[in-house]
Formats: sequence, C-alpha cells, structure tokens
Amino acid sequence: MFVCLPQINFLNSVIVDLQRKNEELKVKLKKLALAEFNGNTDGFDEGVSKREKKATPRLFCDICDCFDLHDTEDCPTQAQSPDSVPHTTYHGNPADERPYCDICEAFGHATESCNDDQTF
Repeated sequence: MFVCLPQINFLNSVIVDLQRKNEELKVKLKKLALAEFNGNTDGFDEGVSKREKKATPRLFCDICDCFDLHDTEDCPTQAQSPDSVPHTTYHGNPADERPYCDICEAFGHATESCNDDQTF
C-alpha cells in the first residue's frame, strides 16, 4: 500500500493535535487531583454540563400531596386534630398492672368483667 505525501502530512497533524490535547488533559487532571486533595473544588465545574449536575430535590408532602410548600415531616396537618382520641392521661405507677379488656381493646376493666355482648 502506497500513501502519498499529503496524506502523511494530514495524519501527522492529527497526531500532533491529539498529543497536545492529551498533555492539556493531563495538566488539568493534575490540577483537579490537587484541588480535590486540598478540599477545594470551586471553579472546576465548568466542564460539567447542567444536565449532568444533580438538581436539589424538591420538597413534597405526601399528606397534602403538594410540591415546594413543605416536607411530609413538617406538614402542619400532621399534628393531632382536636376531634381525635386524646393521648393517654394515665399518670399512675408504671409498675402497677392496669386492667385491660381484650374484647373492647381498652384499659379500665379486665376481659373477665366485660359486659359487652357482641362477639366478632
């Protein structure tokens, strides 16, 4: 196979260009490695496109089913509503055994003394 002189010159120019780009990338890699080692990565994001950068997640509330107002953990409707059953007000001795009814599923009387006639 015979290659003419213009083709050789073109291929040589391509090789020289690739070598120059390779050297530039090596220098940039060294700078990035040094900056990462020192904990300074500011100013090195220009090579990363906006699509590759991860956006911060939006706030979403599963209870209200809305975006950007608040998170589920911070939802104002998550607080106990006034018409719901209040929390326990029992302030007795924790060592004492409280009577519990398995039929009513409530404290206050034992299962043996339950007068509920309903069966499930």
